[in-house]
Amino acid sequence: MIDGLEIIPLGAGAAFGDPNQAQSSYLVRAGDSSAVLDMGSGTFNRLTGVMDPIDLGAVLISHLHPDHLSDLLALRVYMAHGPGVGHALEVHGPAGLRDRLDSIVGGESWAHMTFHEIPRGEGTMLVGDLVIAHAEVPHLPPTHAMRVDHAGRSITYGADCAPNDALSDLARGTDVLLLECSWGTGDLVEGVPHLNAAAAGEIARRAEAGRLVLVHGYPGIDREASVAQAQAVFGGPVEWAREGRTITA
Repeated sequence: MIDGLEIIPLGAGAAFGDPNQAQSSYLVRAGDSSAVLDMGSGTFNRLTGVMDPIDLGAVLISHLHPDHLSDLLALRVYMAHGPGVGHALEVHGPAGLRDRLDSIVGGESWAHMTFHEIPRGEGTMLVGDLVIAHAEVPHLPPTHAMRVDHAGRSITYGADCAPNDALSDLARGTDVLLLECSWGTGDLVEGVPHLNAAAAGEIARRAEAGRLVLVHGYPGIDREASVAQAQAVFGGPVEWAREGRTITA
C-alpha cells in the first residue's frame, strides 16, 4: 500500500545515454494501484527491482519510438514463459504497437498480455484507482502525454514533444510535471520535435505546475545550467530526475 501519489523514474535517458542510464520509463503508484508509463531499454530489470511486473495495473506506451517501448520484449518473455505465466497484464499504446513488436519477434507468443489502442486526440482511462488522462502532443504521430490523478494529487508526463499548448492544458495545475529536455540549454532544432530547458520552463509556467522535473536529456548537456534556465522561465522549483529516486506529488 502506497500512501499518496508517487512516481519513480526507472529510466530518464534519451535515445542514447550514459553508461549508467536507462531509457524512458516511469512507475506511478498510489494505494494498491500502479502503472508504468513507457518501457525503454534497460528499464524492465529496474522495474523488477522495485516490484513484480505481474502486480502492475497496466503498461502505457506514449509513442512508437524504440527508446520508449523496447523492453516490452523482455516483458513478453517474462509473461509468456516466466513468472508471469497464469497472470494477466494490460498494455495500452498507439495504433500499430503490437504490429511493431511482432515485426521483431515474429509469431512468438504474447500470452497473458492484452493490447489496447489509445485513441487519437484526448481521453481518459482508469487503472485501478488511478485516473489517467491523455492528450496528443507534436512528435511521432501519435504521441500521447499522460496525466495521472489520485485523491486530489496529480503527476503529468509530457512524453517527447515540441513546444505546444495541448500539454500545458493537460497539465493545468498539476503537482509534478515531468518534461523532456533533450537539448538542454541549446537551441531548439528545427524539424526535430523536442524541448530545450527554456521551452520546458515555459510549458510549466503556462500550466501553473507545482514542480518541474526534467528528463530525457542527451549526454553532454549541462544539467545544472538547464535547471537554472528552466527555473528562470518557469519561476517555480525545478530539478533533474534521478533514476530510482521516488518523487511524491
